[in-house]
Amino acid sequence: MRIRLKSSTLAALVVLALSVATGKGQPVSDSSTGKDSKTLSPQLGPRLQILKPVHDFGTVKQGQIVRHDFKLMNIGDQPLEITEVKPSCGCTTAADWTRTIQPGGSGTIPLQLETARFAGSVAKTITVTSNDRTEPQRVLEIKADIWTPVQLSSPVVVFPALTNSAQIVSRPVTIRNQVDAPVEITELKSDSLAFKPELKEIVAGKEFELMISTVPPLTNGTHSARISMKTSNPQMPALSVTAVATVLPAVQIAPTQIMLPAAKLTAAEKRYVVILNHRAADLKVSDLKLNVDGVDISTNTNPGSRQFTVILTFPAGFQARESEKMVFRGSKSIVAWRCSPGLD
Repeated sequence: MRIRLKSSTLAALVVLALSVATGKGQPVSDSSTGKDSKTLSPQLGPRLQILKPVHDFGTVKQGQIVRHDFKLMNIGDQPLEITEVKPSCGCTTAADWTRTIQPGGSGTIPLQLETARFAGSVAKTITVTSNDRTEPQRVLEIKADIWTPVQLSSPVVVFPALTNSAQIVSRPVTIRNQVDAPVEITELKSDSLAFKPELKEIVAGKEFELMISTVPPLTNGTHSARISMKTSNPQMPALSVTAVATVLPAVQIAPTQIMLPAAKLTAAEKRYVVILNHRAADLKVSDLKLNVDGVDISTNTNPGSRQFTVILTFPAGFQARESEKMVFRGSKSIVAWRCSPGLD
């Protein structure tokens, strides 16, 4: 059978073949003139440009509410939609921002920062979501240095992890009076017996050192306290510092629970459990057991017996049961580890 094509149809097919061969957006040679035809530029779509994504308010008195309008532009060729402005903190709020910006147009995002809860340097971020396909989420940042009449070098003191419950660790906090009139600090106290505060005057009426120390023996876990004091400055009559310290157990195991598929394993799977020795004495790990058959258990020990890695190899066809338990015995302790079936 033969198919006949009209000359107009044949010409259309030739043009189609030519456009496919040359590729979209590539210049097409004009044989009659010997010149290339114009290439059409691809569509930009909506494009968000933020003229200055970071704004520093500089020094601000505590309690002040400061505001800044971020300038936006749409440098694309389609309308730009700002769908969400999400601050990272409740202290930062966004007023009514420009929802739609036409191509070549501009808009604003008004943001304000409440400083009553802050002292010293502060930085907050704001996530802006738009229909800009190249970068749908952008981040703005506002910064300030919050001034207070009496300044703490650190309102929160986090102690390094303690490996000895009888250990005494101290951390200093500097208190500076930033006004001309001298200040007195009185009624120093801690709401927890785990910490002891001591105050020393460095420069009369101007600078003080608050030394916070742990009070042993401390139980394993995290301890916190609020160290409070009074000042003679009527603008800032009270100060407080939060102290936090964590005492690590003699032996720590991580993770304490691992998840396995609820269904039978189609292939062998490995799981790793790390045993850490937080005390100076050597730790021996022995008699590793799992109360199911077929699971291979091996260990790696680093030099000094400070860390052990337990490698569990679950064979193909293995199916976890609820609350399987592995028990390992150390020199002075017995620690239980559980594995549980997860979801398919």
